[in-house]
Amino acid sequence: MKRKSISIIASVVTWAFVTSCNKHTVLKTFTSKNEMKAVQFRIARPTNKLGEVVKFYQEALGLQILGKFEDHLGYDGVMLGMPDKTYHLEFTQHIDEAPLPKPTKENLLVFYYDRPDEYEKANARIQKIGVVPVEPENPYWIDKSKTYEDPDGWRIILYNGVYNP
Repeated sequence: MKRKSISIIASVVTWAFVTSCNKHTVLKTFTSKNEMKAVQFRIARPTNKLGEVVKFYQEALGLQILGKFEDHLGYDGVMLGMPDKTYHLEFTQHIDEAPLPKPTKENLLVFYYDRPDEYEKANARIQKIGVVPVEPENPYWIDKSKTYEDPDGWRIILYNGVYNP
C-alpha cells in the first residue's frame, strides 16, 4: 500500500512539474478538450512612473510601442511588445498614483537570446543608458545571464541561451 501511495504522489508531482514548466511537453503528453486556445497574452502591471518605465522598456530593451491610451476612466497606459506582437507588456498609471505592490527580487521577466552576439548587444544597449547589472537573488542565473532592475525595481534578466527543457 505504501509503495502504491508513493507512486501516485510521484505521478501527481511529475504532472504538476511538467504542466508548470513546458507547454509543448504538456501538449504532447496530455491532450484534453480544455486545451489552451489563446493566441496572444499580455502581462499588465501598474506603475506610478509611466514615462520612465516606457522609456526603459523602449530604449534599454528595444520593445516597440504597440498601443497606448490616455485618461481612460482615470488611467493612462502603454502596451509594449516584441515584433510578433503575440506577447506584450502593458503598463498603466492611475491619475491618483495609487499605492503599488513592491517587487521582490524573484519577480522576473526573462528575455532569452539564441545568439551570443545579440545577447552582448542587448547588454551593451541597456548599460549604455546607465542601467547596471544587479546581483541575482537565485544563483541559477549567475554566469549565464545579467540581471537588471527597471525604474520601479522589477527585475529583468537577459539570458545567454534559450529555454530547452
